[in-house]
Amino acid sequence: MGFFDFINTPLAKLFGWMTSLLYEFFGNFGLAIIFLTIIVRGLTMPLNIRSAKSMMKQQTLADKQAAIRRKYPDDKQKQNEEIQKLFTENGVSPLSGCLMPLLTLIFLIPMYYIVREPLRYVTGVSKSNISQMGELLGISGVGNNNIPLITRLTQDGKAMSDMVGKGLIKVQQIPNMKFLGLDLGATPAWLPSKIKSDLSLYLPLLIIPVLVLVTTILQNVIVNATKPDAKQKKEDKERAKNNPAFSEQKEPGAGTATMITKIMPIIMVVSTFMLPAAFGFYWIAGNLMSMLQQVLTYFMFSKPYEEKKQELLEAKRDLFKKKKALAAEGANGKKGKK
Repeated sequence: MGFFDFINTPLAKLFGWMTSLLYEFFGNFGLAIIFLTIIVRGLTMPLNIRSAKSMMKQQTLADKQAAIRRKYPDDKQKQNEEIQKLFTENGVSPLSGCLMPLLTLIFLIPMYYIVREPLRYVTGVSKSNISQMGELLGISGVGNNNIPLITRLTQDGKAMSDMVGKGLIKVQQIPNMKFLGLDLGATPAWLPSKIKSDLSLYLPLLIIPVLVLVTTILQNVIVNATKPDAKQKKEDKERAKNNPAFSEQKEPGAGTATMITKIMPIIMVVSTFMLPAAFGFYWIAGNLMSMLQQVLTYFMFSKPYEEKKQELLEAKRDLFKKKKALAAEGANGKKGKK
């Protein structure tokens, strides 16, 4: 076993076990993926909330950050050091913003195994039995990709009967890969010649990469719009036009998060044309869950915080106006006495 397998096989087995339970309950691979996504994203909800709270703390330090930039206008290294020190003293993690994107990437790894090896990870057929069936039926590479074997057993009744007779597989261990008229075991095609070869199969599958792209972009838009620091960054950009000291500070980890956000739509669309449609289906379900999670976090934590902050700001402005008015009245009174 290589290092890559050593790291990722435990995750694949865990996700496979959960998918297996869900598949046994629903009897459908598509539904199993949907509910697996709900469970996984539900478990990451506390991390999303923690990230939002960390961003809120970071917001409260905006004025102090601006002061540091004004103090060291020509020394970016010193700015970063002082701001990092400020974050450490106040328990703020500047890397919290890229935690969820990285987790999302990590969770794709076990799904890669599950969609390529559903016989092994979902319906519990041993790898040795899968390899034996591949050899007997003349199908190579089935140990790492069960889909050709599933297709053969589904379409060839004699092959299925022979494998069952030899005790290598049970009929109920052939997963139902159909969902809403789509074959989640097939790989979407982009070449016109490939699509024309089986229009009924490949044409409907094109909806998978389209939805992957649309939901990924939409998710990024919603995440950026509902971040606790979204409004602050917008205000800083406006102020930076007149005062460079308020220019947006590139925090540690921000570059990583931005890079992931930009390349993710490309990576995911390309991957949907290389892997079974179930992989893209998982990504779509994950995007929808992520959007719901982000909106819930926003209304539960970020929005109340922003409203409270706005109330305090308005109260501060009112107090300043009152003091200014009192000062003006006092000045006018002194002039009248004169």
